[in-house]
Amino acid sequence: MARPLEFDREQALVAAMQLFWRQGYTATSMSQLLETMEIGRSSFYAAFTDKRSLFIEALDLFTARTLKLLQESRQQCGPLPAIREFFSHTLFDVPARRARRGCLMVNTILELADVDDELSRRARDNLGQIEKEFESCLVQAAASGELASTQDPAQLAQYLMMVNQGLRVASRKHTPKPAMSAMLDTALSVIGPAAAG
Repeated sequence: MARPLEFDREQALVAAMQLFWRQGYTATSMSQLLETMEIGRSSFYAAFTDKRSLFIEALDLFTARTLKLLQESRQQCGPLPAIREFFSHTLFDVPARRARRGCLMVNTILELADVDDELSRRARDNLGQIEKEFESCLVQAAASGELASTQDPAQLAQYLMMVNQGLRVASRKHTPKPAMSAMLDTALSVIGPAAAG
């Protein structure tokens, strides 16, 4: 009979996600992971197999949390206001040091493009899930008459993803929050006043 794991796997995964988010995949060493996750090497390999597998889990967890945030905002305040709420919750209503981390998905693409195609593609696919949720918000807004009939939800979702990526990079460059908020206002004005707030 296998021995039960003697640590909280979910808690260890969250700790690893935070470390990868701060430092990136390449710069994060196994010794740092073990110390941060507070587990031994044998427990690590038994639970997560290797650093790469752990990173994929951490990236997927980050994506799931981000997607849930957007979905909950949509349920609470409607499809267009949810878009602004998403940016508020992830960029403006968080400590500056957290905002400066950017987005783990975007960071991964920037770090690993042309270095690790598999991990870079995984991050792109995960960002695609967020884009699809943007599109769902916009489709719902179009159905209720909040979005002009001439605007294509799929194209607007692509546009929002470009805005999202640009703001994450701006946050890593330590762009002041008021400046980023003004950028967001300008970007969301393309969609309409309900999104611009």
